[in-house]
Amino acid sequence: MLPTGLHQIRTLVRYICTYVFGAIVGIATLVNATAQGAEQPEVTWAVTPLPPAMLERDDDIVGYGIDILDWFSDRLPDYHQTKEIIPLARLLKTLSGPGTFCAFGMNATPERQQFLHFTDVVQPHLPVSLILDASRSDQLKNYLNTDGDVDLEKLIIHSKLNGVLRSQRSYGPEIDAILRRHVENPRITHIGNDANFLQLIALGRMDWTLYLPAEAEYYRRTKVPEGAFSSWNIAGNDQLMPASIACSKTQTGKNIVDAINLLMQNHPEMPWTEFYSSSLSASDQIRYRKALKDYTNTRTPVAPN
Repeated sequence: MLPTGLHQIRTLVRYICTYVFGAIVGIATLVNATAQGAEQPEVTWAVTPLPPAMLERDDDIVGYGIDILDWFSDRLPDYHQTKEIIPLARLLKTLSGPGTFCAFGMNATPERQQFLHFTDVVQPHLPVSLILDASRSDQLKNYLNTDGDVDLEKLIIHSKLNGVLRSQRSYGPEIDAILRRHVENPRITHIGNDANFLQLIALGRMDWTLYLPAEAEYYRRTKVPEGAFSSWNIAGNDQLMPASIACSKTQTGKNIVDAINLLMQNHPEMPWTEFYSSSLSASDQIRYRKALKDYTNTRTPVAPN
């Protein structure tokens, strides 16, 4: 049996050794984690509040665009990722750097491709459509072509239906050209804010307007939840419009674009499009699924950036 003093010394030494070993392991773990974090390229997702794709709520930003972004972000574990709210007016400048920024919902124009990397089309979406009260859909029968699309110019010239549009808004090249030709038409009213157009239609003060279908359903749910509206494709528009993810023209940006394109190749059924589909009315969901099926059967991936 050890003398009491020697036993206490050995106990103390054992405690010290245990403490030192634990400290070494902890430091090693911390250093390793720090090194791993430092090795991860950094990317910032630029999110721009544009309801219903992205909207601020309770100090957070939500919407189907965020859900789609998160679907891809969760499958990019090799990057240190953060989100930053960027106003639309500063978005392109922000994406230009410095640093690596990426944004969802961008169109790959030749001009933008000079300073940004673009993925293949991530989110095909329904184009700007003509919206009117569902109970009055029969009023369009004389202005539909053989495909069931609205001949907007014919409707403006020959119908007695009153339209309301947002001032200074672009509805796309084809539609803008028609609207410019009839800018003096007394049956078309221009208003600076389009948030209440469905209310005007529901009250019978206006007959039709132009919205993206997801926009129309967002305003219906938030402004006129008891209302029922129908949306009609406009002749000259494609059935679906493209939207991609754009990243800064850095090596990290290119790597992320390549990784997202690979994810899309591995998921040809495009499961993330369900987030967008859920933002549509029931009838537009049917319209969208049919158009998306045709699209996925015929689409050709873009060439690498």
